[in-house]
Amino acid sequence: MSMETGGGANGIRRIEAGNAVSWFTRAVDVGGRQAKGLFTAAALGVAAMAALFIVAGLFVSILMAAGMAPGEKPDFSRTLMLMLPLIVLISALMPVFAGGMQQVLHHAEEGRPVTATDVFAGITGGRFGALAGLAIIPLASLALTLANYHVLGGPDYFAQSVAVFEEAMQGRQVAPPEPRAPLLMFLAGLGINALQTVLQLITVPLVQLSRRGTLGAIADGFRMMARNPGAVLVALALFLVASIILGLVLGVGLVILVLLSSLVPLLGVPLLLVVMFAVAVLLFVVYNGLCYYAWRDQFAASGPEAAPAPPASLEV
Repeated sequence: MSMETGGGANGIRRIEAGNAVSWFTRAVDVGGRQAKGLFTAAALGVAAMAALFIVAGLFVSILMAAGMAPGEKPDFSRTLMLMLPLIVLISALMPVFAGGMQQVLHHAEEGRPVTATDVFAGITGGRFGALAGLAIIPLASLALTLANYHVLGGPDYFAQSVAVFEEAMQGRQVAPPEPRAPLLMFLAGLGINALQTVLQLITVPLVQLSRRGTLGAIADGFRMMARNPGAVLVALALFLVASIILGLVLGVGLVILVLLSSLVPLLGVPLLLVVMFAVAVLLFVVYNGLCYYAWRDQFAASGPEAAPAPPASLEV
């Protein structure tokens, strides 16, 4: 089914900064629309991704073990090289399954029937190559991060950091290396992460729903940042706050579940896996809802049903 939706290169609507708040509120509430089909699709997508990553991880583990002599400690540099294909695979498959979830959310928002297998629309709908190509965003971010370490941290900063990590894994404490320009390195890293976050948020729905190519979607992402910088900054701030709160909550919850699993292994371990899976499904839905509404407000076809939501306000 064609999902031509307008927007794209020259169709970016100008919105108020406060509209970004509504992306989060609507994303949290998105499960109210055809909840059974939507969450079943998300669960299927998360399960499929987990299965693929587990198989790929086992394959990498086998390769690592095959190249080691008995009793030999793993070489961290070699491990990183073997992990690189797995990183590329994850970077490519995440936007593919996210594209399928965008299709699910679009059907739910439009009042169309939602089926679980719609989550595979990124694979079967002719958008696989363009979606997988979005792996260029996290991989470019990784390259820029390494360049940041080299230029502002120092030529040996990354190698020294790896050595410190290896020592820590063996139970020895070593002072971390001092970067050449710590403040500039931190600010550059913050900018790289912010750019990656914004591009990953908007490019998936642009490829899946606006039918843009990989590079066209990335270009539209940069144009969106130039056209609506206020909304982008508000969204980034909210995303950071939400990530911190979520990290704290998940950290406390994980500690409780780990303690429970150690006390009652037969109950605790399965419960831990079930809770982790449920949280992953919920986050998959909410994150993709955020991507979807950011796209809908700025890129979706014109019309009453696609008009941007008013800026959210707090009522007291």
